[in-house]
Amino acid sequence: MRVRSKLFSIVWKVVLLVAGAWGLLDGSGILAGAYQDGFPHMFTNISNLFAWGYFVCAVVWLVVRRDDPKAVTFAPLAKYTATISLLVTMIIGHFLLQDALWEGGHLVMHLVVLHYVVPIMTLLDWLLFDEKGRMPAWGPFAWLSLVLVYLVFVMVAVGVFGVYMGGGVTADISPYPYTFLDPAISGVGGVIGFCAAMIAAFVVLGYAIFGIDRLLGRKSRG
Repeated sequence: MRVRSKLFSIVWKVVLLVAGAWGLLDGSGILAGAYQDGFPHMFTNISNLFAWGYFVCAVVWLVVRRDDPKAVTFAPLAKYTATISLLVTMIIGHFLLQDALWEGGHLVMHLVVLHYVVPIMTLLDWLLFDEKGRMPAWGPFAWLSLVLVYLVFVMVAVGVFGVYMGGGVTADISPYPYTFLDPAISGVGGVIGFCAAMIAAFVVLGYAIFGIDRLLGRKSRG
């Protein structure tokens, strides 16, 4: 059952924003007074920044339209783009970048927040507060827009123009932000195969969410 309390929705989003802001500021090195040059190159940070900007706008919109019962979900296309992008961040981080979550035997907390806390809270935001049954059938393709733009930008910037986008775990071994995007390490076929598999997997994930949305929509109307 959807939670209809706008106050609860606003509070939830504000908590998400606070967590995301801390994770981004700590991850960028700003809190420690030493900005990390590779920070804007990582999809983890880009997806979280996109989601942070979205939720700022959503909170303002909900506050301004707090008396409008039809004001439920601000800019659904942007919201579900943020949701899928964060799920990409969480799943790839969990299965391919586990080593980066640990440093000196301790969890890197800003990565935990950006890889798990923010994505899970964003997914729950949809489950708790959005009207169900309204997602368009073409949505899962549109929601991949941020991932696709990122992949194209990285491959063109580094592969064509020689821009250095390494950093973090790839700082000394690759000009790419991730080794699985570097043809010199993974091979051209490996990079193409990874990108194709990732896109296909997340289209399937998008349609799984679409299917759940339709099912919950029917139940709410029934």
